[in-house]
Amino acid sequence: MGLLTRRSTSAADKVAEKAYKRGDQVYVRVVHAIPSRPDGGLAQAITRIEAAGGTLEHQQESVKTDHGFRQVYWTLTFRAVPDLSASS
Repeated sequence: MGLLTRRSTSAADKVAEKAYKRGDQVYVRVVHAIPSRPDGGLAQAITRIEAAGGTLEHQQESVKTDHGFRQVYWTLTFRAVPDLSASS
């Protein structure tokens, strides 16, 4: 996918889905704030990763200043939720 190609807006995060299908128990994601959104896009990122099969376990906010610009980002840790419907 090129830099200028529009991303699809699916309900689940594709990378988180791949990690879940691989059987990863812990998934860590860094989400950078989007300045035009009041919450920086954090809620949407969490919702998309939870839709892929994880549950938020830990969240840490950090701020980095580079060349006078302030960048807010969050490190999110998710734990895989077993699919109980598949085992029944």
